Amino acid sequence: MKRVGLKTVFRTDLGGGENEDNKSNILSGSAAPLLPKSFTSFFSQRGAKGLIQKRKEMMKTANGDIMDEKNDDICVKKSQMNSAVQPVIPTPRLRRVNSSSLSIHKPRKKIITLDELYIEILYTIQNMVGCDTDPKDEIKLIKYLQEAFHYDTQTHEHLKQQAIMREEPVLKANLDIKEAKSLLGKDLSGTSDPFCSVFISNKAEEKQYTSYKAKTLDPKWEEEFNLDIENIDIDTIRIDVWNFKDPYENVSDKFRKIHEVKDSRSFKKFIKDTYNASTGHIIHELIGSVEFPIRNVPSSGIHRWFKLEKPDAKSKKFRGQIHVSLTISTNKATDQTAQEHRHLLKILFAHELKTNLPEPFTWNGSFSEESVKILAQHAVQGRLTGAETALARWLVYAHTHCDLPLSYAIFVPILEKLNYALKNDLLEPEEESRFYEVASVFVCHGLEFIKKHRRYIANDAKYVIQVEHIVKCLSLLYAEASKAESEDNTRYIGDIPQLVYVAVEESIQDWYAFIQKEMPMDNNRALKIKTLISLVHILTTSDLKESCMQLHSLFKDTLEIDYIKIAYKVYEEKIIKLCSPLVEETCGQLKPLIFSEDDGESEYINDTLNLGTNLFELYLALQRFVTFGDEIYTKEKRLSPLRNSHIWFHKGVARWLDIALYKAMQRIIKAVELDSLEPVDDLVKHSSSAVDIRTVLTQIKTFWKQLNWPDVEASYTYISKILDDVCRTTIFYADQMCKRVETVSKACDKGEFIVTPELCLSINNIDYVLQYIQPYVSELGMEETIDKLHVLDGEEVANSCRRTLKTLVQNATENVENKILQVLDNVGEKMAPVIQRFLVDGCTLVAYAGTNKDTLISYLDANLILLKDKLTVANFERVLSVIWESSAHSLNDTIQLSIERKKPPQYFQLLLDTLKVLSNFFYGDKLPHDETLLKMKNILQLYASDSSDLIACYMNERYKEQNRTKEFSALGSITVRLQMLPEHLRVEILNARHLKPPNPVGRFQHSSGSKYIPPTIRRRRMKSLAHLSRSQRNLHWVKSKFKSLKDNIHEKGVQMHSSHNDGLCDPYVCIRLIPGNKFVGCPKLKTKVQRQTLFPLFDETFDFVLPNSSTYRMNEAYLLLTIKDRAWIGHGIFVGEALVPLSDIEMTSVDTKLSDLEQKQLPLTRPQDQDSDIILALDSRTFDRLAKDFLVRERRKYGI
Repeated sequence: MKRVGLKTVFRTDLGGGENEDNKSNILSGSAAPLLPKSFTSFFSQRGAKGLIQKRKEMMKTANGDIMDEKNDDICVKKSQMNSAVQPVIPTPRLRRVNSSSLSIHKPRKKIITLDELYIEILYTIQNMVGCDTDPKDEIKLIKYLQEAFHYDTQTHEHLKQQAIMREEPVLKANLDIKEAKSLLGKDLSGTSDPFCSVFISNKAEEKQYTSYKAKTLDPKWEEEFNLDIENIDIDTIRIDVWNFKDPYENVSDKFRKIHEVKDSRSFKKFIKDTYNASTGHIIHELIGSVEFPIRNVPSSGIHRWFKLEKPDAKSKKFRGQIHVSLTISTNKATDQTAQEHRHLLKILFAHELKTNLPEPFTWNGSFSEESVKILAQHAVQGRLTGAETALARWLVYAHTHCDLPLSYAIFVPILEKLNYALKNDLLEPEEESRFYEVASVFVCHGLEFIKKHRRYIANDAKYVIQVEHIVKCLSLLYAEASKAESEDNTRYIGDIPQLVYVAVEESIQDWYAFIQKEMPMDNNRALKIKTLISLVHILTTSDLKESCMQLHSLFKDTLEIDYIKIAYKVYEEKIIKLCSPLVEETCGQLKPLIFSEDDGESEYINDTLNLGTNLFELYLALQRFVTFGDEIYTKEKRLSPLRNSHIWFHKGVARWLDIALYKAMQRIIKAVELDSLEPVDDLVKHSSSAVDIRTVLTQIKTFWKQLNWPDVEASYTYISKILDDVCRTTIFYADQMCKRVETVSKACDKGEFIVTPELCLSINNIDYVLQYIQPYVSELGMEETIDKLHVLDGEEVANSCRRTLKTLVQNATENVENKILQVLDNVGEKMAPVIQRFLVDGCTLVAYAGTNKDTLISYLDANLILLKDKLTVANFERVLSVIWESSAHSLNDTIQLSIERKKPPQYFQLLLDTLKVLSNFFYGDKLPHDETLLKMKNILQLYASDSSDLIACYMNERYKEQNRTKEFSALGSITVRLQMLPEHLRVEILNARHLKPPNPVGRFQHSSGSKYIPPTIRRRRMKSLAHLSRSQRNLHWVKSKFKSLKDNIHEKGVQMHSSHNDGLCDPYVCIRLIPGNKFVGCPKLKTKVQRQTLFPLFDETFDFVLPNSSTYRMNEAYLLLTIKDRAWIGHGIFVGEALVPLSDIEMTSVDTKLSDLEQKQLPLTRPQDQDSDIILALDSRTFDRLAKDFLVRERRKYGI
């Protein structure tokens, strides 16, 4: 028997003795040896784990159920695996012994020199293990090591030779079989009793075994094995998983399991097992195997799941997986290696700091690549555990931290590992002592930082991270504090939460002293109070709600320290000590303040206002501080000493109300003075001062809400005074507004009374404020105060107080209403005669509407619009009916006169606005069906429109007329195909049908004067020459003669053409996009002329490039198709036209053929009324080129 670590290696005894039969069985492979009775206990599911093995089990960390298919090449292929050999069971006398029962002499640790350490590390680098190591790194690592140890070349070469002369290290394979899952069931019940055999491929006789786990397919072993490696290049590790068969089960025992038989397969297994039991031939069944070369193991080891396979099986049945960890190490002594590792870490760490020169609290544990590789190889070859490497880092870093503060972030993961190791007794007593010794010093350093952490954070916010990690470190140390105290007082490092509590309190005291030092108290009382306001505000907002709240969760979650409560208590004590005497003294010195318009600003008034205002701000600041305290003490019944701070201000409340009234009066005067006497916006009828007064009253209400006075009886008194002040404030505003309006009215007085907009606004303003009084009282909390009085003093007292307050409210409302009635009565008395006079002179005034404000429209707009809301309905309707009739008649005459004088559109727009004002004034939103009103509105809208809008409207009317025409009209029709493409229009003119040739007699009969023309239109056509100069009249005569000659020639040409065509025509089609101003650059296209026909066939295709894809989709855009008869003289003779809105043309893709689209047959029409309102409106615009060009084209269609 050979011990390797904590495992027992059993060699097969090939000599004689009692194992001779077993030997022959193994060599022949025909039968398995009988199991001794002790084997049952040896392979029990509990195993034979020693104390240290138990610690290792507790130290296991979950690597996850990983089955990395990409790394399957680490395993030996199934075809290359040897068949599994039945396990050889040890005899009863070879029993495993627990490590706790062994008496092993531990030699004293040897103190190594620096040269010896250097040689050892060189030796480690020269013999690096792991498939991931690169031999090229050896030179670089040795050079880096020489620099770190500061050896010269000669010394380095000497020590290097000593390392080279040493024998190669003996390699060990450290195998940890953790668990398996989803194994095949080999028993009748469908489960197995699995155990594992482990061996090096060329040392099959040195097998080692795990314990067996009864009746499970997912066993957990957590057992470790140390295997000697002879040749790392060829050695492989083999793991076989077996199903354990009890050799002492007889036939009777087997028959007791017959109830476990479920199917034919299990029945066959039952027969086989029963037969083997009867013959004594026991075979452990192989579940699966895994084998992998040691040369493929990286330096960090293997930690993964492997699929089990059966070497001699042809099927690919899934046999389960096994989770193993494998690392390669040497045969170094672990205790000596740990000492070497600490010294090595210290030297490399010092070299790292010297090279990078980090600032305090900035080094975060990052080493150079060379240092990492050296430390990793040393730890791996020395088989150092995570706890041992963590302890080394703890001792080295903490020692350096005393001189150069490192980032506390590096200590958190170290302490987490050490905390786990301490909890599970994975460290030696000596190591634990060293840990606690360093921990005591570390705690002191951490506490010193916490004592000054507020100043650190104020200087640089990056220190917040340091505080966070300090608290985490202290929390991890505190986790072992109670255990250390109970077991060994020498290791006790103190009550960490209490120490941190004291340190935090000291830090906040220090921070408060710093703030107060930066805000020195002035000798002036007002400035001293301002300083206190700033101090309380900073402590409440910037400190408690921001800085402290940021740190609170950190201390609360880790150490259960209520950081914010500590800060609040400290600040509360300081505030009371500073504020209480100063506030009481100042409130006693405040004097009453009475407002008077005649009083100017005096030093006494300014001092009282400033001092009282500052006191109130301090009161609010203290209340916010108390409110915040209530928030953080929500779950605790704590009476804050500051809660009764309102008693300090008791004498100042009355003075604050005086100051509020005084400031309200001042603001009213200023608001009325700055009021522009114009509505705030178009949606309201009051001016800015009314809004300002509501704001003033709201400020008084806000003051009362902020005061939140806890004394109910005093609150009733203060509410009574506030209501009285509100009444005085509103009456004062009404008087000031009337004075302002009267001043403006006198300045604009022209001998007659005018209800100015300013007067209307003054009435609206007073009414606007009046409407606010009732909800204002409710929002003031009057009923809540009365209810509290009812509870305190009884119902009778409460009812009496309620009646008193209601009387105050009623008096305030009546006083304001009386003021409004007084103004309205005055307006009514003065307006009566003026309205009568304007009813007589209204026609004259209306003639100048839009150019003179002193017209009937202006007067009605300025005077009657407000009276409409204030007078009774009956009286107002009688007056308005007469005013409306005369005003509407005068306005209609003004419209006709303006049309005759060809006024510009802006003028008609102004008349349209006037009409809207009148109609809205008299009828509101419910306009009557009055033909006169509708006609005036339509004419004004027409003449007020732009020329382009009129043209669009005209074309829309022509299109509607076309739609009303039957498909086969008297003028004929035209057939087309239309295709709309992106920015492209394609038109195919197919044919025309039933064309009607032009009739020269009927064409020009409208010129004979037989048609009746209304006088208004006839007057519009007549052009007066009286205002023209002689040269202009001569030019006009020449133009008229030229036009007459042109028309005569054209008429004769049409007559000649008609007489020679015998009822036929020579048609062609003109194609264009209208309106032209939206399609600039689009040409006018036309087809070829078809001779002597009324049914022409064109079959021509035209393309238009549309300049803007968004324009032609508008409803106002049309395709105009005009058919003309070619004349002998002049331009073509108009036959008919058709319109197609571009919005009706369906968009198609480029692939769509025009020939596949549907044909459209459009009826031809002619304009019917050349004296329509639209044509006349365009004709009146002699100044507009667009209108003139359009009329020229249209009149050609009439032959004009």
